[in-house]
Amino acid sequence: MSKIEFLKEQMIEARAFVKRLMSELPEDLWYVIPEGTDSNFIWQVGHLLVSQNFHTMTAVTGVNKKVGELLPIKEYNRIFNGMGTMHRSIEKDMIPVLKLKEEFEIVHQICISSLETLNDDILSDCLEPLPFKHPVAEVKYEALAWSFKHEMWHSAEMEAIKRDLGYPIVWMKQEI
Repeated sequence: MSKIEFLKEQMIEARAFVKRLMSELPEDLWYVIPEGTDSNFIWQVGHLLVSQNFHTMTAVTGVNKKVGELLPIKEYNRIFNGMGTMHRSIEKDMIPVLKLKEEFEIVHQICISSLETLNDDILSDCLEPLPFKHPVAEVKYEALAWSFKHEMWHSAEMEAIKRDLGYPIVWMKQEI
């Protein structure tokens, strides 16, 4: 198995885990910020959307025009960035849950398709030019590896939000 195939597999597995979490919380609770936290479920999903786009495509192959044609990625970057932001939530109906779920899947599929065009030779290359320093990566392998690690990091936050809203942690493997 190539390194690119390994990274792709990890991204698919991390996304399956997050999709399971998404299926376990009713959509009407996605906007609720549990007491003692600073985030809601919908912000977490939006953050993962923009983060996967950034770490998997922008940092590795450059800005993906297809993403920009299919969803308001510039607006989403502003809303869901998270790097140093104190506010990690959005208000009810700012972005409908169904719309964000669809766009979440669109970006993921574009990222996976983009990975399929790459080979291991590019992994030690420096990142594409970015408007700011990447938070953890200097080369493309590090950005791609961080994408799925970052998704799992946020899945823990999503699990905590879900639990705080009265939905228990489920550790059984389930098909999505």
